Amino acid sequence: MRLSPLSLRRARTAPLLAILATVILAAACDAAPARGTADAPDGGVVDSALPIPELLGRLRAATADTPTTLAGGAESPVRLARALLAALSAHDTTAVRALVMSRGEFAWLYYPHTKFTAPPYELGPDLVWIPLYAASDKGAGRLLARYGGQALRFDALTCPDTVTTEGPNTIVSGCAVRFATGDSAARDLRIFSSLLSRDGRYKFIS
Repeated sequence: MRLSPLSLRRARTAPLLAILATVILAAACDAAPARGTADAPDGGVVDSALPIPELLGRLRAATADTPTTLAGGAESPVRLARALLAALSAHDTTAVRALVMSRGEFAWLYYPHTKFTAPPYELGPDLVWIPLYAASDKGAGRLLARYGGQALRFDALTCPDTVTTEGPNTIVSGCAVRFATGDSAARDLRIFSSLLSRDGRYKFIS
């Protein structure tokens, strides 16, 4: 079976998205990521050669909502973790995705305060959002496939004492959820990458 040019482009882009996701979610970077192009979710191509303000303006113009606060989520990391387990138990894909930072929240509340808006880490918003969304979507699918529809018992949430502050945002990474399925023994797993806290609300970044 021969692949179409679009399929070949996406196949070649997949490793790039994986690399970018690793760079974005890493705790620290030793060098600035290279600027270039990547496939947009709609099949188009993202050009990162333009100035960051123009790229951000384009992303916002293509985003329906213009949030000023985080929508949904929870009032604490523990409640957010409980909500995730409840959504998985109900096998509710919509509920799971509602706990994760949206495209609008990324464009208006999160990205403008990250290190990717200026040298030496300068990286256009689409090149940050695309792999972040892809990783989040893949992770949600795996969680639902593995735990969806099962009775999940929440025991505890453990997070590091260190956090990252970016303007009005606080980023918490490295949390582990202790939970159990049915009557099995509890386990500690990192079932999300990091938390975004802003104005007393929490959502998953990915």
